Amino acid sequence: MKPAAQPAYNAQRGNSPVSTLLLVVLLFACVGVVVYYLVGKRGAPAQQQPVPLAAPQPATETLDVLVPVQKIDTGAQLDPTMFRKETRAIVGGSANVVTSFDQLKNAYAASFIAAGEPVLLDYITSNPPLNQIQAKIPDGFRAVTMSVDSTTSVEGWARSGAKVDVMLSPTRAQKPTLTVIVQNARVLSASRSTSGDPGASPTDPKAQTTVTLMVTGDDAAKIQLAAKSGTLSLALRGDEDTVESPQNTTLTIDSVLGIESKKGPQQVQTEGKVTVGGKEYLIVEGKLLSPEEVASLSAKQK
Repeated sequence: MKPAAQPAYNAQRGNSPVSTLLLVVLLFACVGVVVYYLVGKRGAPAQQQPVPLAAPQPATETLDVLVPVQKIDTGAQLDPTMFRKETRAIVGGSANVVTSFDQLKNAYAASFIAAGEPVLLDYITSNPPLNQIQAKIPDGFRAVTMSVDSTTSVEGWARSGAKVDVMLSPTRAQKPTLTVIVQNARVLSASRSTSGDPGASPTDPKAQTTVTLMVTGDDAAKIQLAAKSGTLSLALRGDEDTVESPQNTTLTIDSVLGIESKKGPQQVQTEGKVTVGGKEYLIVEGKLLSPEEVASLSAKQK
């Protein structure tokens, strides 16, 4: 019995090393796969995020440019004495910057040029203005001239660039009155001079001269009409004064003296009539009133 059992035992022992070897091989294979995966994962380069591109910055260069010594009005003929050279940092290129006095020959100011700012080619033109006054008149405005003397022109201080109010003293009024018909008008020229210098005052206070004002179209019509109805005078304003009084404010001698005006039931006295813009107006104490306004005023006095 013992010799028969021995071969079966040996067969089981013979298969055991093979199974063990297979298990060891499979184990090493699994470990190799895991190691390969871990090493490959760790050694792979990290994915980089895209870096946004910076916007290109305009080029900056340093140039010797021409700079106005003082402000230059539109239409003025340019002269090298009006400018000086300064070294400035120019952003965006120098193609549009004036760098030479030769570029100013026979040139005029196409627009207002501020003092201390580099002059651009857009600011100058070779086309002369029709005249210096016309070049200064913006759209919607008019130039109107009135006669003044040393008194009505504020002793000659109402010069180019000044701001004034225009007042009317009617000659046919029953009592002295004064009406502000235009406010905050710009003086374009005085005695045909566009210079802001006052110059010498005339020896004769009543010596006549002229002043040209820049006003709206309606105000130009008022001034032309008022010049035929009485005496015009100017009141000089401050450079920064923009406050305006109620339109067509009339001051009477009674109000100056503190006397209450008492009118009987008489008809409103008109001093003439004029047509402005196709509409007829009546002149009453230096003011322009429509026929309806005159009728209403007459009804109140009855």
